[in-house]
Amino acid sequence: MQMRNLAFRGLRLPRLGAMMRSGGFSPASLFAGGTEGAWYDPSDLSTLFKDAAGTTPVTASGQPVGLMLDKSGRANHAAQAIAAARPIYTEGSGLAWLAFDGVGDEMEAPNAAFNLTGDLTMGFAISADSTLKSEYLCGGVDDDGHLLLFSAGDELRYLPINRSSGEVRTGRVPESNALILTSWDRSTGDFAVALDSVETTGSKTAADVGAPSQGFTLIGAGNPGGRHFNGRFYGGILRGSLNSESEKVLVKTYLASLQGRTL
Repeated sequence: MQMRNLAFRGLRLPRLGAMMRSGGFSPASLFAGGTEGAWYDPSDLSTLFKDAAGTTPVTASGQPVGLMLDKSGRANHAAQAIAAARPIYTEGSGLAWLAFDGVGDEMEAPNAAFNLTGDLTMGFAISADSTLKSEYLCGGVDDDGHLLLFSAGDELRYLPINRSSGEVRTGRVPESNALILTSWDRSTGDFAVALDSVETTGSKTAADVGAPSQGFTLIGAGNPGGRHFNGRFYGGILRGSLNSESEKVLVKTYLASLQGRTL
């Protein structure tokens, strides 16, 4: 599926619950000065459409999502042209999320959202069904395998590197709500992977990183048509820059608020 930058007019007013719970912080501030990336927020109903072209708004719980707009201002929208592969917008207990079925649901975003040639910071708010042991929340495909992978099975697996160069594994992803927070400093090679407050660190140099060859990145799968995520996607922030210590706290607080949690 070929991604294009899309412009939309007359968007509906977003929900304000998450912003209020996170003290008024807006992730939009992370993309000032042209910083590349993406900000996905399913609780903002104005960013969701039933079709990939963005002509039919999502209006109620239980409807499929063919397009999720990027709120960063960088137009890295995530889309799915195939009706049967669209996640479902779902509401409950004052919260909202995209439900991925673990079978075929996946969305496609431009590689620019992940700034695969520079520093990288990512944060996801999810709730995983750990009955599937090889499911992936996010995948970026390069010539040697998956560039970025998150497993919601027995362990969280993170590859800021080529598959042949190894991977980092940290604790088991719980079936309850969890935050996945990662960063990679291209100049030093230092990276960190965290489940909520439990962090694993390491180092891989830029020479270990492969260039993306397929021009897109997946949300809800590890590769096209395979290893699908089974669970709830409450939102994500992907940034082509490193967060400061204060920004890390703000991002973590914001993502937790999408799950109705306080960390």
